[in-house]
Amino acid sequence: MRISDQLPSFLRERLAGRGTLRQSLDNSFWLFADQLVRMTAGLFVGVWVTRYLGPEQFGWLSYATAVVTTVGALTSVGLNAVVVRELAQNPADADKWLGMAFLMKMLGAGLGFLVCVGVAWLQPSAAGPTRLLVILVALGLFFQMLDVFDLFFQARGESRISALVRIASCLGGSLLKIGLILAHASLRLLAGAGLFELALAGIAWWWAGRRAGQRIASFRFDGQFLGATVRENWSLTVAALAIYVQAYADQMMIGMMIGGGELGQYSAAMRLVSVFSFIPMVVQTVAAPELARAKRDNEALYLRRLHRLYRLMFGLFLLTALPLYYLGPLVTKLLYGAAYAGAAALLPWLALRLLFVNFGVARSIFITNESLFRFALITAVAGAAANILLNLWLVRAWGARGAIASSLASFAVTTFALELFQPRARKNLRLMASAIFLPWRPFAG
Repeated sequence: MRISDQLPSFLRERLAGRGTLRQSLDNSFWLFADQLVRMTAGLFVGVWVTRYLGPEQFGWLSYATAVVTTVGALTSVGLNAVVVRELAQNPADADKWLGMAFLMKMLGAGLGFLVCVGVAWLQPSAAGPTRLLVILVALGLFFQMLDVFDLFFQARGESRISALVRIASCLGGSLLKIGLILAHASLRLLAGAGLFELALAGIAWWWAGRRAGQRIASFRFDGQFLGATVRENWSLTVAALAIYVQAYADQMMIGMMIGGGELGQYSAAMRLVSVFSFIPMVVQTVAAPELARAKRDNEALYLRRLHRLYRLMFGLFLLTALPLYYLGPLVTKLLYGAAYAGAAALLPWLALRLLFVNFGVARSIFITNESLFRFALITAVAGAAANILLNLWLVRAWGARGAIASSLASFAVTTFALELFQPRARKNLRLMASAIFLPWRPFAG
């Protein structure tokens, strides 16, 4: 279904001959539908799981998820944005790019699983059920290889297919979790429900890819092409790993230094913040191909569109963070109950992360189009190192509040401060600063 075809006639007339706008409108509808369903399921089913497990068990599940998600950066190997860009600009080479992406995801999944097994083995026996949980959650890395087909649909602007795959897998996983809760299942079985959801998504991606004429057997594995791409973009792998370390260092540090109970409170509050983090991802998915084409065809148009993207991201931050800041504590108590009183106190400060989430997602488009991958590596590693060092100091002193302060400071360094030291990135810093401090002013060139 094309949403643009369902609009009133006077709006359809205004869209006549504006294919790019129509496609963006249709893609936005399906992406928002996808995220709305997953946000609703994640909120209600996630809250139910959180209340059912209690802070301690939920904290250990969050710890295992944080470890695997961080190591999972090896599965995406940082190349997703590059693959989407190249597929949008050079669709004739789809089999070559998809083949390379699949091979690297497969290698990354295998390496990532071995790393997770090593992390699980190093866990002390007193650290709750983390050993088995980490290994169980890590099995999902192998199913994530098949989301290579999602990159193909993103580049073609066929968000409807991607949305339907994610909606179906989310609903299947949510129904399983509800059934397990009603059956009074264990923590390990609930962790297995997440694995089932990833398996369902992988099967759906494979089926959708076959219907679109893309088969794994038809992928081309060009060794020379692969080697050149790896040499050029190896920094993306390390940068992606560093970004995930920065994003999840707080949860891992709380789990290791304080325990599952405090981490459960922190993760419960973070879950409510994460409900709104889907919005910049939707915007990025729609905007990335258009910005890539604008960069290729017209630099001035590219900068204007990038500035508009930053203005939009700042507006979205205000629309989401302010309600969380003022109403979040009350909502937290209503959703989670008295056992999660600590989460209610943390939520207003965690809401500030949305500023850095929004601008970090938009900034990734600039980094990709300017091929500033080594600079991205430097900023990501610096941010991860700053977050770890600050967490080692502040978590011991302030607990979960110290983790919040550490993450906000490190994201400020990564997203804004280090742009000053890269001449080509200073124009991007000016665009972001203008969007924040002068959002009413259009791009002046």
